[in-house]
Amino acid sequence: MACFVRRCLCRFLLVLAVCLFPAVNAGASGKVEDVLRDGWAGYIVPSYARLSDDAARLETTTRALCETPSAQTLASARAAFGSMALSWARIEWLRVGPSMEENRLERMLFYPDRKGTGLKQVQRALAGQDEVVTDAAKLGQLSVAMQGLGAYEFLLFRKGSAALASAASNVFDCRYALAIAQNLLAMSGELSAGWQAGTPLTKAFVMPSPENTLYRDNVEALNLVIGTIIHGLEAVRDVRIGYFLRKDGRDRPRSALYRRSGLTLASIATNLEGCLDLFERSGIERVLPDEARYIGDQVRLEFQLALRAAREFNAGPEALVGDAKSRKRLKYLEYAISNIIARLNDEFAPAAGLAAGFSFGDGD
Repeated sequence: MACFVRRCLCRFLLVLAVCLFPAVNAGASGKVEDVLRDGWAGYIVPSYARLSDDAARLETTTRALCETPSAQTLASARAAFGSMALSWARIEWLRVGPSMEENRLERMLFYPDRKGTGLKQVQRALAGQDEVVTDAAKLGQLSVAMQGLGAYEFLLFRKGSAALASAASNVFDCRYALAIAQNLLAMSGELSAGWQAGTPLTKAFVMPSPENTLYRDNVEALNLVIGTIIHGLEAVRDVRIGYFLRKDGRDRPRSALYRRSGLTLASIATNLEGCLDLFERSGIERVLPDEARYIGDQVRLEFQLALRAAREFNAGPEALVGDAKSRKRLKYLEYAISNIIARLNDEFAPAAGLAAGFSFGDGD
């Protein structure tokens, strides 16, 4: 009954939105361009700059580990990995521009590895001491699963990886890790460079026009911004959580992203922070009519509830799903994320004039 009432309410809101705000009107043009410009300057550019800085640190600390192996240099490399993994989590859902070229999205992070194919490729390279993976240029041409954050985590956090602190052990493993770090650094630089001021992509992003290859008008531009947030939230709920927290109770905690490094829930919280950051930095709620501005505060409240839930976990996925109370809190986190999506999809988008013919929730 509750679902039926909710569907009826959503339909009413959509009809009302079409009647009152059939499209983003011409008077909102300046606001939309401000949203795009502020989203670019406040979220996109600094997020990729942070990623590039963290990639440089990862390369430096990994090189130091290979040249002077010790418990300290291993700890530094592991810490640098954590910083970069979370930097990527903040921006990874922006699927436009250089991240969508040359398989960079999958090369940065291949997940989920549904059949364990990628892990097997990494293990095979280690077992055979295949020198091709120690050359960053050649590595970049291999399987996406062998050259990104997932492969690096396996090398530095798998069982037995503490031997990397010894000068007498795992020289090949470290050289492979260094090649990955160099590959990640190169890609991060390409991502950051593509979004600098004056590039064709940036010019297209901040100015909708009929000739624009990204979007022809304000409606398409807002679709991209709001759709980025919604689809990012869906991916967090359905893939990052749902892939290991199964509806039938047959959980698969060992398939969780970053379980070896203990960053599973930290990365999920950062995913949410990144989506909220785009919402806040772009100032997208300014496109709402005055009588609907309250929806922005409701979206913000739903984000805070989800973030509070995500940040309270301090254990790995295996411990979380093994404890009834913690598992229940994980299910609540999924629910809280769904509430953000519903606010954006069913209330914010229609009020902004994006109701007609567009369903964010279905991925259209």
